[in-house]
Amino acid sequence: MKKQIIIAIACMAAAFTFTGCLHTSRAAAQQDRQLQYTLRVTPEIKRAFQSDDSMKIRSITGTAPQFQTGGTYRVVGTCTQQTLKNATLYLGNTAEAGPEALVASAGSSLFRPLLNGTTEFDITFTLLRPGLLHVTIYDLDNHNKDDNAYAGIYLGDVVNRR
Repeated sequence: MKKQIIIAIACMAAAFTFTGCLHTSRAAAQQDRQLQYTLRVTPEIKRAFQSDDSMKIRSITGTAPQFQTGGTYRVVGTCTQQTLKNATLYLGNTAEAGPEALVASAGSSLFRPLLNGTTEFDITFTLLRPGLLHVTIYDLDNHNKDDNAYAGIYLGDVVNRR
């Protein structure tokens, strides 16, 4: 009897896990359908890369044909970094001080640790406030409280729509 109860609990747990995965994959598929626009941007250097370090944006898709507040966007690219020992990549917004300017979508993160070599990144977020979007590498060993950015790029025009 005890063995049958354990089996029943395991089966229910598997069913809940499967249902959760199914829901997650449906949500991801729905989000991909909503990101129907391909954005064309000309990235500008925020801070120059050194040696052979670089960043390449492969694609940007979104719920609108250009960056605007309230829109959701997905930025996919690669970053090659061999200069820093302790670095992170961050997708940010230069919005004025205040509440959050953007928020990562479920299952995504605005931060990505960078190892030496090439790192792929895929970040989906919702833009909450106007500002200039950027993808920046930060040197976590640089403790300059004003700016520890190592290198980065801006993703185009300042978002000024509310």
